[in-house]
Amino acid sequence: MAGWLSRTTSLFQKPPPPPPEPFEVECDCGSKVVGQRGGNYQKPACPNCSRPVFVLPLNVYPRPLPKSPPKSTSPTKGGESKGTQAPTNTVVQDIPALNPTKPASGKKPDAGRTAPAAIPAEPELLREPRSPLFTPLRLVAAAILLVSLLTIRGLMDRQRIESAKATVAASADKGMAAIKEGDFATAAKELEKARLAVDLLGRKDQTADDIRRNSREATAIANLAASSLTEFLEETLANAKPGQSEPLRMASLDKNAWVLFDATVIPTGEGGNLLTVDSPVFLKSASVEIEIDSAVISQFARLAESGENPRVIFAAQLEQVSAPVGEPPKSVLTLNGKTAFLWTSYDTYAAIGYRPHDPESEQQTKALLERQLEIR
Repeated sequence: MAGWLSRTTSLFQKPPPPPPEPFEVECDCGSKVVGQRGGNYQKPACPNCSRPVFVLPLNVYPRPLPKSPPKSTSPTKGGESKGTQAPTNTVVQDIPALNPTKPASGKKPDAGRTAPAAIPAEPELLREPRSPLFTPLRLVAAAILLVSLLTIRGLMDRQRIESAKATVAASADKGMAAIKEGDFATAAKELEKARLAVDLLGRKDQTADDIRRNSREATAIANLAASSLTEFLEETLANAKPGQSEPLRMASLDKNAWVLFDATVIPTGEGGNLLTVDSPVFLKSASVEIEIDSAVISQFARLAESGENPRVIFAAQLEQVSAPVGEPPKSVLTLNGKTAFLWTSYDTYAAIGYRPHDPESEQQTKALLERQLEIR
């Protein structure tokens, strides 16, 4: 009765607090954080790097009871153990060959009698041999695939060539007609298509060269600078800062814009292909000289018949403008000599308003363009 009462009373009593449980957690930096677990999780700081380390709280669930060890069995008479019964292998006992230690007749085995042969082990499965990488069937399939791809490529190239042949004449005629009408954007687009077609065909004849030259000139006309050279230089020099050494910032519309020049070129005397265009621009803020480093223009200047500096008609892209230096201030406009080219067509030259006013000047201009046509 007293035991029952004590067990019932213990149910209403507060359980004793759990024993303290230490922890040891490794931080990412390699240091270890130690302490005692509490009822809630903790984030103690690492003593080395001061970063917080997460620590779980105490386990609120009861720990499992340890398993009881198996009961030991003591052997009894008759070869049986207490509480258990030794299993018997009736098959082995009934077959004497499999139980050589115990003779079938109860007698000891003869000394001269050989032991029974051991049961042969199960043979290992042989690995299936690998098939060769290159078999006749695979080689034939690869050859068929290669021939098919080459055939498709040949058909595609033939189609491109036939399409290019049809494009050359049609686009060239449309481009030249657009130049006469003053539609230079359409002319540049159509002549560029004709140029790509003759390049694809690999043509080197006179007609192909004319298409390339007309395409180049139409592209330059369609992308001429929106403002005059004087207006462009005034706007660019207005951005100059005192003591500035790097090139001046150009307006986005003027970057890589084309300009057509009809002027005399003067070798600088420094060697190479550097030339000065004899067309300086004088502004209120500074005077501007124009320079270009072009092999094709330098070649034409060296072939001039007279000893004077030659007149040249060429197109070039604006590249950069240097900050004014010196007193009086002087700036340099540099043209892109890599893309510059000699003008050769009088029709495109006159189409943009550069037609000479008198017949004599017109004949001189035509003669100059014909001489420039000889420079490839």
